[in-house]
Order: sequence, then structure tokens, then C-alpha cells
Amino acid sequence: MSTILMMIQSALLMGKTLCCAGVLVAASLISFRSTYEPDLWWHLAQGREVAAGHIVRTNLFSATYADYPQHHTSWLFDAGAYLLFTRAGPAAIQGAQALLIAAALVVVALAARSRASLSATVAVCALGWAVIEPRALPRPHVFSFVGIAACVYLIERARATTSWRPLRWAPLLVAVWSNIHLECVFGVALVGLFGVTEWLRPRDLSRRDAGRVIAISLAATLATAANPYGFGLLRHTWLNSFVPGFISIAELQPPYLSNYLAFFTWAALCVVAIAATWRSVRLFDVVVIAIFAAIGFRYLRLTPLLFLVSATLVARGIDVALPGPRQWRFLGLSAVTIGLILARGPSPDLVRNLQVGGDALEPPHLFSPRAMQFAREHGFAGPAFTSINLGGYVAWHLYPTARVFVDSRLQAYPPEHFRAIHDAAFDFAQWDRLTAGVDWAVLSVPRQNPLSGAGRFDPQAWGSAYRDGAVEILVRRSGRYGALTGGS
Repeated sequence: MSTILMMIQSALLMGKTLCCAGVLVAASLISFRSTYEPDLWWHLAQGREVAAGHIVRTNLFSATYADYPQHHTSWLFDAGAYLLFTRAGPAAIQGAQALLIAAALVVVALAARSRASLSATVAVCALGWAVIEPRALPRPHVFSFVGIAACVYLIERARATTSWRPLRWAPLLVAVWSNIHLECVFGVALVGLFGVTEWLRPRDLSRRDAGRVIAISLAATLATAANPYGFGLLRHTWLNSFVPGFISIAELQPPYLSNYLAFFTWAALCVVAIAATWRSVRLFDVVVIAIFAAIGFRYLRLTPLLFLVSATLVARGIDVALPGPRQWRFLGLSAVTIGLILARGPSPDLVRNLQVGGDALEPPHLFSPRAMQFAREHGFAGPAFTSINLGGYVAWHLYPTARVFVDSRLQAYPPEHFRAIHDAAFDFAQWDRLTAGVDWAVLSVPRQNPLSGAGRFDPQAWGSAYRDGAVEILVRRSGRYGALTGGS
């Protein structure tokens, strides 16, 4: 008998090991690939400052607003990314991203298992992986995937034990999280919503325990100040909500079907899951899905959050809709569905396009180390106009010798700076006045928009000193680098 029990335990352990390995492989497929992420470079530049003992509190990379206050930065992520990148190379950044995505999926699975079968849990994680895929980028929000999943897990433990006690860990989680990414506020909101909805309509907790959960959420709110910026994180979050009012960028647009079919599919599954479990569904589930669906449909950068907060309910809905052996048939169908959901390209490309280190984070058709080397060799210094997507790249490669005109840190400049660049892009005289203080410009060749400066510099006054497929360096003919135009 003992031998049989040992064999069963070994089989279970092997099954768990295989599941974890499968999750890590899946996370690696969407992490070890060529990635266009211009924000990574200013994260690395800020991390370099942190590693040198300087917490970034003003816009020190800027030639225009060097003293503009920085209310909050992801300083711990920045420092970690800098150390990984400089000590182990780009592959280490990719590996850390894969581990964080895998960890988020594992924690989601643990939460889902409290209410659903293993087969349903595997199905939601497979579908959720497809939801995460478009936002699998080397940025601090990947850590927030883990943070949100952890909050959901704590809530599920509180439900399972009908006790507020598992949520005691939430303030500590938020305290750490607040040093990495501002989306810790969503974790606080989740805990608070659980307490409020249980107080309004007790199902898993008594009203007394629900009150304790509300108190924990207030403590977690205070924990958002456990970072070098204090409550600057909350101010930063508040100001961030106004960004769409003065600048239009891709990640703040609504999701679109060609890239986010998985998200739309998941949203539909949420509705089906609520209908299937209506007799037992909690007020918390309905409220959270409604809020995070609204956020996801408004801002594509937040689409993965709906999966993270609703996976447990969807898994339960699968069990109710497909009881017994039919679950395994559902898994077969879901595997086919995954291939259809990955509408951004054929599924085999996930394997064919695997790329470790090298140009994976610095695609040569979008970024140019040779252009940066040219600038160093020819002594380019001082203020430079930069396309918005190259500002961080120039800061990483050329700061402190060079200072940038603009970059993609939307909170690092006053709103009127972005408006001025946008408006001047349609008025040559206004553009000349705006750039009167710079003698050189670093422009993106393939990524052209009103904030890139492309086509705005008068060829009578400016000439090209360097150009490749990714970057062009223009210089003022009458300026100190005018000789580099070669008379062109």
C-alpha cells in the first residue's frame, strides 16, 4: 500500500512539474522574440541613475524641462532591469519577463483551482495566455500581472476559508509593488471592492469580517506610500488619467480585433460564465468584471487585467457548462481556439521567430546602435531634438553628454510641451521657433507622426549627417556640426 501511495505522490509531483514546465515554455514563446519597446531604454537610463545612488526626482534627461518634477518612477524595476541588462545582457531581461508571466499564470491557476477543476483551470490559463500575449513586453507592468494575480489568490483563499485573515498579506504585497509599478492601485481596489461587496451582500464573509477587509484595503492604500516618492504614486496615477486629453498614443487607444481578438473572446466568456453561474455568482465577481472590462475596452494596455481578475469565475463557468468527461473535449476545442485567437500571425511563427538576446530588444529596423556610435565619435553634445520614440534611446546611449527634447515618459513633461510639438508639426514657422535652441536632431525613419519631427526641418537650414534604415541624424547647416552634412 505504501508503495502505491508513493507512486501516486510521484505521479502527482511529476504532473505538477510538467504543468509548470509547460507554463514556462508558453511564457518563453512570447518573451524570447523581437520586441519593439521604446520605453525600455529610459527605464534602463533611470536604472543607471539608481545604481549610481541617485533616485530620479526631476526630468534630468531633458534639454527642455530638466527641473520638471517626477512624482513617481518604477525605480526598483529600473534598477533591476539595468543590472540584468549590463551584467547578463538582453537575454536576461527576456528571461525575467518569461518568469514573471509564468508566475502570473501559475498564481492564476492556484486561485482558479479553489473553485474549479484542473481541466477548466488549464483551459482558462491557455486562453489567458493569448490575452496576455500582445502586452508581453519588457516593462514593469509585467510585474503587475503577478501582483494582480496574487491579490485574486488572497481573495479566493479568504472565500474558501470564510475568513478575512488571508488578506492580511495584501498591505505588504502592495508596499513592495509600489516600488515597481503604479498599477498596485488596482490591487488595492480589488481588495477594497471585495470588502465593500461582501459588506453590502454577505456571502463568503460576515459583515464584521467584511469591515476588516475594508480596513485592510485602507492599510494597503497607505502602503502605496512605502517608496521613495511617498504618495507621489497616487498623484502620478491621478495625473496619468488625463494623458489621453493631450496626447494620442497607441496603448491608450481602445483594443482592436486584429491584435486583441483574444481579449474580445475572453470578455464574451465572462458574460457566459456569469450567466452559467448566476445562482451562485457573487456581487464581487459581477462588479469587478464590469469595471475591468470597461477599463480594458477603453485602454488596450490594460486588457490583460480582465483575464487576471475573472479567471476563477470563467473556470467555474466551464465546470458548470461542461460537467464531467466533456471537459476534456473542451480542452481539445480550446487548443484549436488558441490557434485562431492568435490572429497577429500564424501559430508556427511563435517558434520560428524565437530570438534570444542580440537584436531582440533592439530591432535594427527600429533602433540604430551605429547612429549612436556616430554621434559619440563626432562629439554630439547638448540639446537635441528627438523623435518621441527615440528620446529614451538617446538618453540611454548618450546621456549626460546629450539632452533630449522629448521622450515617451508622458508624466515627465508638462502637457503643453506635447501640445506645442504637435501644433508646430503643422506650421513650419512655429516649428523653427520651437527648435531654435538645438543644432542636431535624431529622427525615427520608419515611425513618423506629428511628434517625430519627420519632414519638419527645413532642408535649406538642415542637412543629413547620418542615415540608415532606422535613424537619421540631422544637423543645422549653420551650427557647430554643419560640416558633417558634406555640403549636401
